[in-house]
Amino acid sequence: MARLLSIVLSAVLASLVAAESLSRCGSSSYYPSQYTCFNDNFLCPIVNGDRTIRCGDACYSTSLYSCSGTTLEPINTSGPETLEDCGPSRFYPSQYVCLDGNFLCPIIGGAATLRCGAACYAPSEYMCAPVLIHPPAALNYLQLHRRASRARTRAAVRAELRLE
Repeated sequence: MARLLSIVLSAVLASLVAAESLSRCGSSSYYPSQYTCFNDNFLCPIVNGDRTIRCGDACYSTSLYSCSGTTLEPINTSGPETLEDCGPSRFYPSQYVCLDGNFLCPIIGGAATLRCGAACYAPSEYMCAPVLIHPPAALNYLQLHRRASRARTRAAVRAELRLE
């Protein structure tokens, strides 16, 4: 019986890992594989694997535009790259993205990194919850471990009650 319970519990845990859960962004629910939430109230889509970034009240692709403060600027592909403003800092749009109008995060391997508190992270490898950076697998493991521990505790209590 214990072996059967272990097999069933393993199957349930595996299905929980495979299924993507909805996240919250303000009053909206979204799938993190399809959208990115900025400032806990603004969603930008992921289009054909390209994570769009917030700039003011718009979302943009870093391959087509840059954000100078809160204004979208088309990337000039026919001439030399120009410096743009991000708060008091200046940056090259091929190397950084300007987030929240005053925070620079690097572009690594062609993909923009995102802000998490006072740090930047690669969303393909980590997630920000709420201001700490964790590998997604670590968060899934911690959540599943807690659920499994609670399930084992309940099963142990039921088994003890049957023995008495």
